[in-house]
Amino acid sequence: MKAFAKNGSTNDESLGGGFGLLNGGAPRALAPLWIFYPLVFISLALPNLIYSGADWFDTLHIMKWAWTMVPVALVSLIGGSMLAFFGAERTGFRLDLFGAVWLGLLAFVSLQPSWCDIFAWSTYFKEWFFLASLLAAYIFCYNLFGSQAALRRVLWLANLNAAVNVVFAELLIRDMNDICPLIMNVPGNYIGNTGQQEMFGLWMAMAVMNGIYLHMVYSSPLCGCARRKLPMWANLFLLAFNSWGLWNSTTRAGMLALFTGTAALALTARSCREDGRALARRIGAAFALVVFMLAVNVCTAYFGWSRAYALINKTSDMLLNTSNIGARREIWITSWNVFKLHPLAGTGLGHYKWHYLEGQREAFKTHPELKWQFTYWAHSEYLQLLAELGIFGAAALFAAGAWWLWSFARALTMRRALSPGAMWGCAMLFLIWFDALFSRPFHRIENAIWMSLAFAWANREIFTSAASWQEVRSDFVYRVFGLFVAVVAAAGLVFFYNGCRADRYLLAAVRTKDAALQASFINRARKSLMERDEAGEQLAYHIIATARATKRPEDLEAGIGALYRSFRTKPQAKQLVELLRYARETNDLALMSELVTYLSPSSYKKVPAGGGASRDEK
Repeated sequence: MKAFAKNGSTNDESLGGGFGLLNGGAPRALAPLWIFYPLVFISLALPNLIYSGADWFDTLHIMKWAWTMVPVALVSLIGGSMLAFFGAERTGFRLDLFGAVWLGLLAFVSLQPSWCDIFAWSTYFKEWFFLASLLAAYIFCYNLFGSQAALRRVLWLANLNAAVNVVFAELLIRDMNDICPLIMNVPGNYIGNTGQQEMFGLWMAMAVMNGIYLHMVYSSPLCGCARRKLPMWANLFLLAFNSWGLWNSTTRAGMLALFTGTAALALTARSCREDGRALARRIGAAFALVVFMLAVNVCTAYFGWSRAYALINKTSDMLLNTSNIGARREIWITSWNVFKLHPLAGTGLGHYKWHYLEGQREAFKTHPELKWQFTYWAHSEYLQLLAELGIFGAAALFAAGAWWLWSFARALTMRRALSPGAMWGCAMLFLIWFDALFSRPFHRIENAIWMSLAFAWANREIFTSAASWQEVRSDFVYRVFGLFVAVVAAAGLVFFYNGCRADRYLLAAVRTKDAALQASFINRARKSLMERDEAGEQLAYHIIATARATKRPEDLEAGIGALYRSFRTKPQAKQLVELLRYARETNDLALMSELVTYLSPSSYKKVPAGGGASRDEK
């Protein structure tokens, strides 16, 4: 077998199985490839077609989390146990310097509760296991995912997933989703089963990027296959179809991200390969097909077959109203105020959304013309990370990003021969990072998991010095790390299992009309750390509904108090509006005077002074 460490590139189709195999063979594999590849393929290629459905309280996300994170947890449980039992030398395990930095970020957010106010613990632990899953996926893909053929296969699966989503989206926009029970019941929305337009656009951009890469490989000797014409033409057909879906998504961030990723792929090919010019021409030919599908899209808009008019209108608005930045200006101003309120400690992992109303209240002081709104996301991952991590955490993270970009630029200037997989990894990272300027790819696990794979492929080759990092030489340290990985994976599986049970309890509570049984279901759900905050909100609604039936003022006051506590844990627009209504009904001036401060100054009259003690003081 070719030595991987010489220049970081190889076309060996059998490459994979851990760095122990890459470096001369190891008596124990970190994880059997017949287990590793199927689990990773499921995690990467399936979740964008999965949604929870009506049998779950969370009708969208919880099954996407299951099909993405559970396979990673199983790989971590196996790989961590093998590392703990046999050690790094016998398994060939490697933790590169970039992975160590990522581990440092996980340690940082683990310590955040010691210096910032974490009040929504369900949110915090969901986000923590989210980040841990991405790190685990990176570590094991770095060690085990080395087959170029396997990479092509998973790209094919992802592109087929995207094509099915396009079919679902076309049916949804025509209110024909009842044809198939597997389609989300959101007629009129061109989103497939992704659940959100920006995420659909990002997924289509990623699939189109995959198709462009596959054309570069199949139309050249890179794939090493004797028969390339059939997969090449099949890929071009799929590329055209997915391009249709991308343009119809009307997602500008996804489209611009595709341009960025394609440019990065062409630049990498030109700079790092002897046949770079020929590869760049093939990339250009595939991209020309994508542009051709835009022309087809525009031409068919007259017959009502496409959504080109919506795309043209959104693009025109973006060009004519540049100061609005695609309706993001007001969100970004608010997000900056969230950061200014917590510049050093940060809001805490996952807590940006629970500080949005607070940040908007501050923003109104200097920008009273802002439109009042509520959103969970900053619509810029970098701004949201700045708010959540604080200036020190964000600075460290951005420094790691700058280090990666410097290493990438150094690889280009040194004309280091990168493998096709590494070229794909670099291009995919640029695509996702650009989309993160205007959207939230890091906060949807089914898309963010691809970043882990892309990092694994790219980092093995652009970090030549980091790849041979040997600061940790103690096998005992690696064994402890393996035990840590296995324990975290097991804890994550238990955390998620209890969360799924709690989700079903909440669904049962919503469906029953028996008040006592409903309370019992909600109290069972509150025992789950994953769903505790959601159950607290449902308990408040239950108490209020009971109070409506009993017509006892003390019951209504208890319900309003429970809803207020839920609002303090997860401040959202829905609870704000409801609490304002209840404050008016009960003439609670203290509550009213506190809540109206979250509204736009032009939309309310201030409550007279002396309205009473605040609810916290009662």
